[in-house]
Parts: sequence; structure tokens; C-alpha cells
Amino acid sequence: MKFYLLETEPMENTPTHATRRCPAAGSLAACCVVVLLLCAESVLAQTWYVKPTAEIPLRRGQGSDYKILAIVPDGAAVTLLEEANSWAKVTTKEGKEGWLLKRYLTEQPPLDQVLAELRRENTELEEEAAMLRAENKELVSINTALSDTLDNNKEQLASTTAEYQKLISDTSNVIAIKNSLTQSQETITKLQQELGIVAAENKRLKASRNIKWFLAGGGTLIFGCIIGMISSRSKKKKSSLY
Repeated sequence: MKFYLLETEPMENTPTHATRRCPAAGSLAACCVVVLLLCAESVLAQTWYVKPTAEIPLRRGQGSDYKILAIVPDGAAVTLLEEANSWAKVTTKEGKEGWLLKRYLTEQPPLDQVLAELRRENTELEEEAAMLRAENKELVSINTALSDTLDNNKEQLASTTAEYQKLISDTSNVIAIKNSLTQSQETITKLQQELGIVAAENKRLKASRNIKWFLAGGGTLIFGCIIGMISSRSKKKKSSLY
């Protein structure tokens, strides 16, 4: 625990070394010290502070008649070793070990240390805030760039979608044209086949007509020959009669 010095009060009037003590009282005091030592184990090695009042003497024992080992300034941190009535046994940061009045100790750190700690924390917070502001500015810049990129990507997506739809439409038209061309080719093939049949039939008909004309001509010729022969015979008969 940490403690601080209070306003300085008059030192307690305690017997000097010249004052005589009763042996029984000494034994009783020793027993009390032992009991207090046992009870003080729970507070050993705790950090206390001298209250901000004045410099406090660190004595060899529990009383103003003991030798002063050191002067502890106010606000100084000391390590609590044990407690005995209104006294506390402590160790200073210089390694001095002794007793001082417990009323000059406090668990609270000095105000100047608290203020210094608050200033340090405030400085750290200001630096952290400055870093956060810088990071926020950078994030805003990045967010703006990402927003612009997103807008560009949206435009490219819209353009690509339109091109894709057009491609699908063109593909459909191409497929339709291809199907129509296939059907036209099939029709042409069929017509060519029919044309071949018609041409063959026409050729056959022409050949048949030629034969008919030939037969007709031949028949006429034969018929003429027969008539000629008949006429010839008739003339001969008439000549013989005369």
C-alpha cells in the first residue's frame, strides 16, 4: 500500500532513554511486539507513501527517544514491513529500515505524482488520438478510393452486362440464320433433285416425241410409196388395154 505525509503535528511526548522502565512493562511490551509481528504478516512488503506535509524522521525504534536513522521527505514511497500500534516499520528506497508514526502514511500517492501520471496518460492519449486521427484520415482516403473503384466497377459491370445481352441476342440471330440457311440448303437440294427428275422426264419425252415424228414420217413415206406403186400399176393396166 502507498501512503503520504499529513500536516506535521507535534511529536508525541515519549520517555527518553534516561527515563527508568519497569521490567514487567518491558516484558509485556515484548509480548505485544511479538503478537503485532504475527498480525502484521498480512501487510508485509506493501508500498506506502509519506503524506505530503513535512519531512518525517525515521527512527530505530517505536518512540521519539530512539535514534533518527534518516529523514523521509513527504511523498516518498516506503515499503511497509510491520505495524505496531501507532507506529509502522518501513524500508525506504535507499534501503534504510526503521520506524515512523503511521499517521504520516497513506495508501494514496502524492498529488504531484498523481498529476504527473495523469499528464503522462493525457500525453499518451493525445498521441494515440493523433495516431487515430491520422489512421482515420488514411481510412477515409482509402474508402473514397474504394468508392470510386466500386462506381467504376459498377459501370463496367453494366457495360459488360449490356454487351453480354447483345451477344446473346446476336447469337440467337446467328442460330436462327444458320437454321434458315440449313433449311434453304435442304430446299435447294430437294429442288435440284426434283429438277433432275423433271429434266430426265423432259429428255425422255423429247426422245419419245422424236420417235413419234420419225414413225410418222416413216409411215407417210411408206404410205406414199404404196400409193405410188398403186398408181404405177393402174397406169400400166390402162396402157395394155389400148
